[in-house]
Amino acid sequence: MKLTRRKLRRLISESGLNTTWDMGDRVVSLEDVTGFLDSRARPVITMNACSLKKMLSREITGIEPHRVQRADILAPIIVEVVRETGRPVVVLDGNHRLAKAVSLGADIHMRVLYSDERDMLFGE
Repeated sequence: MKLTRRKLRRLISESGLNTTWDMGDRVVSLEDVTGFLDSRARPVITMNACSLKKMLSREITGIEPHRVQRADILAPIIVEVVRETGRPVVVLDGNHRLAKAVSLGADIHMRVLYSDERDMLFGE
C-alpha cells in the first residue's frame, strides 16, 4: 500500500491526534511540521524498527501499553535526524507506533526532519 500525503492526513485526522509543542512564545503543531515536510517534498522512507530504535540518541520513555496496542504502524512517524551524520536523534511523533513495530519485529515508515530544520521551526 502506497501511503500518499492525502492518506496520511486522513489517518492523522481519523486518529484524533492533536500533537503540539508549546515553545512559550508560540505553539508548533504536528500539522505545522507535516506541512513543512510537505513543502520540501520529504518522502516517506521505510526501515527496520528495531534498527531505528538502536540508532536513536535519546531513549523512548513514557510509553503507555494501551496506546501501543492501538497504534497504527502504517502511519509514518517523524524522526529528527542530524543532517551532517545522518544519525536519528529522537522521535518527534510516533513513539507508540515505533514501540509497536519493535514488538512485532516490523518495519516502520518515517519522515525525516533534520535538526537544523527543527531549530528553525521550534527555535533553539
